[in-house]
Amino acid sequence: MFALGETPYTKIFIRNEFLFDERKGHGEFTPAVVFAYRAEPARVPMFQVMLDSGAQWARVPIHMICSRPCVALPIEQTCWWDSYGYDFTVLALPFLKNHAVTALGRDGVIRKGNYLFSVDWIKTGWSEIPDQHKNHHIIALETGQWIGYPNNRLVWQDPSWITPAPNKEWQTPSRTYSVER
Repeated sequence: MFALGETPYTKIFIRNEFLFDERKGHGEFTPAVVFAYRAEPARVPMFQVMLDSGAQWARVPIHMICSRPCVALPIEQTCWWDSYGYDFTVLALPFLKNHAVTALGRDGVIRKGNYLFSVDWIKTGWSEIPDQHKNHHIIALETGQWIGYPNNRLVWQDPSWITPAPNKEWQTPSRTYSVER
């Protein structure tokens, strides 16, 4: 069991209301650095952070993190899925590094952002089912808000060779492929 995994060190701001149990601090921000991802089943993506004061906080939910002060998105717009389990891997995929991306929210709004890193699930029931497996690609939106979205809610941008036009009739594979079955 992992539960906690190192991420790329990323300067962020934490919403102060998180630091005060949502009782005060709304609209205020504290500089920090994200250095780890925390996974717990049936909970939103969470992070371990070090504040500029030297205080370390665990279990900071994704909707409380931004790359610059901004208006908060509702929690349901910051990720499509909770964590699948305790077992995962964090990868900053070099191919996606600094790629611009558009993200389709539950509210039907398309938001622009940039790729930070990915979380992929292992050894959980859902991660083993082909049409249920999902990544959490961690994206910093242009507004500053962080989100964790799966592949099928993102369209990557690279004007040097990508012409965004995904086929909307594509379907998620439902088969498991093996030569020994």
